[in-house]
Amino acid sequence: MISYTSPDGSSQEIPVGADSASYRLTRLRPGVVYTIYVWAVKGSRVSRKTSTDAETDLDAPINLVTTEVTEDTATVSWDKVRADIDGYMISYTSPDGSSQEIRVGADSSTNRLTGLQPGVVYTVYVWAVKGSRVSRKSSTEAETEIDAPSNLKASDIKLDSAVMTWRAPAAAIDGYILTYTAEDGSSQVSEHRLGAGEKRFDLSGLEMGMKYTVTLLAYRGAKRSRVVQTAFSTVGLAYPFPMDCTQIMKNGNTESGVYTIYVNNDRSKPIQVYCDMTTDGGGWVVFQRRTTGKLDFMKRWRQYIQGFGDMTDEFWLGLEKIHELTNTPTQYELRVDLKLGAESAYAVYDSFKIAPVKQKFKLTVGNYRGTAGDAMTYHQGRPFSTVDVDNDIALGNCALTHRGAWWYKNCHLANLNGKWGDKRHSMGVNWEPWKGHLVSLDFTEMKIRPVGAGGRVLARKRRSVTAKSRTVQSK
Repeated sequence: MISYTSPDGSSQEIPVGADSASYRLTRLRPGVVYTIYVWAVKGSRVSRKTSTDAETDLDAPINLVTTEVTEDTATVSWDKVRADIDGYMISYTSPDGSSQEIRVGADSSTNRLTGLQPGVVYTVYVWAVKGSRVSRKSSTEAETEIDAPSNLKASDIKLDSAVMTWRAPAAAIDGYILTYTAEDGSSQVSEHRLGAGEKRFDLSGLEMGMKYTVTLLAYRGAKRSRVVQTAFSTVGLAYPFPMDCTQIMKNGNTESGVYTIYVNNDRSKPIQVYCDMTTDGGGWVVFQRRTTGKLDFMKRWRQYIQGFGDMTDEFWLGLEKIHELTNTPTQYELRVDLKLGAESAYAVYDSFKIAPVKQKFKLTVGNYRGTAGDAMTYHQGRPFSTVDVDNDIALGNCALTHRGAWWYKNCHLANLNGKWGDKRHSMGVNWEPWKGHLVSLDFTEMKIRPVGAGGRVLARKRRSVTAKSRTVQSK
């Protein structure tokens, strides 16, 4: 005879034949310690009972599934085990080998995983735990959704074109699908598939006076991200071919950045410039900037004529372009912004222009006001000099001696194109009336706008009640 008893007192007896030496007990409960007795029987006579204990394994969670999967979360659920347990362990592992474990209570049958990466296939394991004992692991997979591209916006909006830019999603993708259409339905939806490395798209052939809606999504295989959307309009440009950043601003563009302007509003003379839309009311064409010192400004004559650098970083616009911009019926003022650590100062001159190349880009500046002191009047009427074209009145070559290029005289009170960080006398980025010749400044910016534009631009900003571009992410 065989009998087995569980801790709750339930028991069962099973007779087996005299030839038997083993027997498989079935339908036991998982995770239970059974006391098993075996004794011999002959008629009414019985032997002494022999006993042992048998502890069944913990059963594993079943029907493990993942639901409600988003870009960075997933819900995992399972059927509870039959065994009496302390709780469950959940682990999830990404293809790169990173993993995390979470412990939940015995009454739990679901858990929301958070902080996941977009577009990643995770292997999720769940198992039961009781003391030091663990069940077999159940597993499933959860693939998070692709996150959407962000910061979709239209810029450099013209009569018939615009530039769309965006930030890439975190997920690995195959590419993007971009669509655009006129809001009045006058044209069909245009769809374009773009590579995963693209972060801009040029729209062309647009209609003047039309509002457009642009959508963008990322895809990988058959998976699609959420759709992001923006709208922009070519309606109501006060200046179809703006001649400076003040007119760019009056067209509704209020963010600093690179724009296309047209010399004297001439469509055939486009120039790309950086517009400062924040300083003192904005509307400034920036033609020089020093911020990090990574760009060497000790260039030759031809390079200073053509310009060099990155307009979103350190750059020189170019003498020829500066001449073209300042030699129109419009009078421009010059602003110079200077910084040294936490200190800042500025100088403004109420007129500014430079002569053509035949006159070696001779400097003309007006009356000074500001906090930095007047350094430019000393250079009044001086032609421009570089290391290979010496136009100063000194015995030597000021550009070569002072490691820069400028409207040198004999030699300078300002050397904003000097050697970055050089603290030797007159060698660095100097503005003598403010910090002298022995201090090299760590930020300079030279910019122009029409005289008197500051007040007009501020008034225009106050009157403006609509933006030319707005970004709305679909939810």
